[in-house]
Amino acid sequence: MKKISVLSVILFLFLLSYSNDAGAFPWSYDMWIQPSIQPYEQPMIYPDNSVTTEGNTSHPEPREEVEAITVNPIPATPESIKNGDELYQIYCTVCHGPEGLGDGIIVKTGKGFYPVNLKAAGTAGRTDGFIYAYIRYGGKVMMPSYRESVDDKGAWDIVNYIRKLQNSQ
Repeated sequence: MKKISVLSVILFLFLLSYSNDAGAFPWSYDMWIQPSIQPYEQPMIYPDNSVTTEGNTSHPEPREEVEAITVNPIPATPESIKNGDELYQIYCTVCHGPEGLGDGIIVKTGKGFYPVNLKAAGTAGRTDGFIYAYIRYGGKVMMPSYRESVDDKGAWDIVNYIRKLQNSQ
């Protein structure tokens, strides 16, 4: 039986790493270089005149017009509030907390980020359109990425749920 020397194994591995079959080296980096949205990067806006499966969303209504809406166009039915509750638990609880007090788990990270207390008088005094606009467009510290995650009706349902939270004080 023939012994394989350590030197020949090292030489073999060295040649293998530089062969064409291992051209993907470093292989752990290949998946990083691809079309994707990086953390804190804005989602891509659809090109003009493009149509998505949800309709043309490339030019939403101006924020000022939305904020001026005083009454939610979606009635606060039990179904709307239930859907708003489900969406709130998925997208909002991490920052605003389960009861809307601004005490979500993100506060515990100690990064100096303090979400709005949704039950505070200042927030409760805002129009339904203002709250909807924050969900859809973002704000000073709230990222606008929910535009891609929550559709129009879902955002209005969240507004109905927030109003229910505010009235349960």
